[in-house]
Amino acid sequence: MDNSYINSRFLQFLMLEVLNGPELRRHPLFSDFDAEAFLMTLDAAKQLSDNYLYPIFREMDKEKACYKDGVVEVHPGLKQAIKALAEGGWISAIDAPHNNGRLMPQTLLSACQLVFYAANANAVSYVFLTQGAARLIRNYGTDELAQTYIPSMFAGHWQGTMALTEPQAGSSLSDITSSATPMPEGHYLIKGQKIYISGGDHTAVDNVVHLLLARIKGAPAGTKGISLFVVPKYRPENGGLVFNDVTTAGIFGKMGQKGYVAAHLMMGENDECRGYLVGEPHKGLSYMFQLMNEARIGTGLMATGVASGAYQSALKYANERPQGRHPSNKDINQPQVLIIEHADVKRMLLFQKAVIEGSMALLLQCSYYGDQYRTGQGEEKENAHLLLELLTPIAKSYPSEMGTLAVSAGMQCMGGAGYCADFLLEQYYRDIRVNAIYEGTTAIHGMDLLGRKIFMANGQTAQLYAAELAKPSKKPNKGPV
Repeated sequence: MDNSYINSRFLQFLMLEVLNGPELRRHPLFSDFDAEAFLMTLDAAKQLSDNYLYPIFREMDKEKACYKDGVVEVHPGLKQAIKALAEGGWISAIDAPHNNGRLMPQTLLSACQLVFYAANANAVSYVFLTQGAARLIRNYGTDELAQTYIPSMFAGHWQGTMALTEPQAGSSLSDITSSATPMPEGHYLIKGQKIYISGGDHTAVDNVVHLLLARIKGAPAGTKGISLFVVPKYRPENGGLVFNDVTTAGIFGKMGQKGYVAAHLMMGENDECRGYLVGEPHKGLSYMFQLMNEARIGTGLMATGVASGAYQSALKYANERPQGRHPSNKDINQPQVLIIEHADVKRMLLFQKAVIEGSMALLLQCSYYGDQYRTGQGEEKENAHLLLELLTPIAKSYPSEMGTLAVSAGMQCMGGAGYCADFLLEQYYRDIRVNAIYEGTTAIHGMDLLGRKIFMANGQTAQLYAAELAKPSKKPNKGPV
């Protein structure tokens, strides 16, 4: 397979010449990342993708995940891909305690994630879901929980998930009914079920650690009564792993993402499912918003990566496929021209390019605000937080909606060939569609943007954004950084 799925030069341009990302190294957290380190890290992401992710992109679709006798089998190459990503430090890249007080800037990690998602979104999604779950434990869990679960998650041996929705609830989390009964020993007995749990169970890891929302007995109704728990499939006990009464009832047969499992889970069928409270009771949804917001940016990254792969595939085809002649040339004895010379094909390719590059710029700008929030002080920190809050629903929704249109345009460029399984476009089209549904539908994010984000801080957020738009372009630092 051809390894053209991302424009690495454009990512370099965004990181170094638009955002001037190496400026971030002025803060001790990011001191290891000068311009050379940015470029080397991006190159490492591309090499890993070429070796472990892209080669199994098509295979994971054809040899799809399957459920049989309670076991969820996935493509054998997934285990090696997760191992390579873990050993490369990608899962733990933004965890300061694991990295002796240093971090990879989120701006750089997001650029690398775009490479990974473009190469094989179905494989790499497992890993970055684990990263988000581990960070949630780190930020809100006890030291004991962190020491018990995070090392194996960072090593790629254990999968992390976010277990939110239920059959009767959908996106309305106030209606979840999974229960948690406190026990004298300090744990809780969990009972209920969860659906559409990405990465919820599979054979590429030894254990799955669910970050699960449930109600403690007697909790207030609605979202104010939701608590967060660590609920492993196998609980660590006496130096080994013991089955924790988390059963997979099946996996969903999705239109796309055939290699990325979405599981239906049953907890506590035998009244033996133990959960471990994260943070304080009844504050679970506020904690989970950390992971949900990260996943929303991640959804935008995923959609953009998939659209990038589709665009590069359509572009390659347009540069190789001869068909027809220019309208001004009526001589059938003249050779056919490549379809990229036809005006409408050019239009569709440019449309894809504009959507993808605009989405990349938006997502890396959000990541840059995230880095400013981590390292800033006072007004700079607060402003970065407000801008990131404002743009998060857009960063999730625009790449998802417009990315779907971009992939559709790529298929249209290829004509009938694009609709056939002999080419990659039909898979990209199936894979990308779910991103407009993931982490809340577009309408939900529209309501969030207009009903909450615009009016944050008494309307200051919208004013800050207008001021950002009015700023002159940054001049990149051409000297040593």
